[in-house]
Amino acid sequence: MRSWTGIEIAAERERLEREAASILGHMLFEYSRLDMDLGLMLVWADDGKRLEKLTTEHNESNFYYKLRFLEKEASIKYANSPDALTAHAGWLVDAHKVRECRNKLVHGRWGIEPTRRQVVNVVGLPTSPEQTAYPYTIRDLQAELDGIKALRASLDALRKAWPI
Repeated sequence: MRSWTGIEIAAERERLEREAASILGHMLFEYSRLDMDLGLMLVWADDGKRLEKLTTEHNESNFYYKLRFLEKEASIKYANSPDALTAHAGWLVDAHKVRECRNKLVHGRWGIEPTRRQVVNVVGLPTSPEQTAYPYTIRDLQAELDGIKALRASLDALRKAWPI
């Protein structure tokens, strides 16, 4: 491991924070787009027959609730269509992974490890034995962002192939 000067450490800390903040900001945009896309898919269930009721129901609902609703609606509508159920189930697994990541990133606090070229998301209070640190490189964060974008695209494909 090489020796770092104080100036190099400060510069790397600033660079990492700036790059991570940019990617995290883009992630928030993508999370909100994904949440809206899913919400619109849900309220238009059954060709919009329950639009007003479902709009009221999902207007303030969280992402987890929306995922549960999608799972329930798909299991009813596609009870006799294994391909559709498999497609919905696979998308839901990926969506829950993104949801869990989002929860960590949004509810945790951030630190920088410049000599390791990592940003660290820490979840839990410092006094808690359950506190957990999740280190990310800039490349890791970009991969998470790319994953959210891919999940949005696959939701669009799912909606077109097997709407609820």
